Amino acid sequence: MRPVFKIIIVYEIVFFIFWNFLYYSNPGVESWFKLENLTAIYTVLSTMALGFVFVYVVFITMKITGAFDKIKNLKDPRKNF
Repeated sequence: MRPVFKIIIVYEIVFFIFWNFLYYSNPGVESWFKLENLTAIYTVLSTMALGFVFVYVVFITMKITGAFDKIKNLKDPRKNF
């Protein structure tokens, strides 16, 4: 699997957990979702897009600076060579 797809999957899981936490921690959010459907949909999608841009910027920055190469060259401490 390509690294970009792994990042997207991790992002989607984090986004899902974030919105579940937000939805269940605030009792007023449920009524807000019922009353203002379009605003809620816009908020969810815009937050998702903002999070994707943030994750992608971090990914590109790590790729440009060579941080991925440094991480790949680290030895696994669990294995004895």
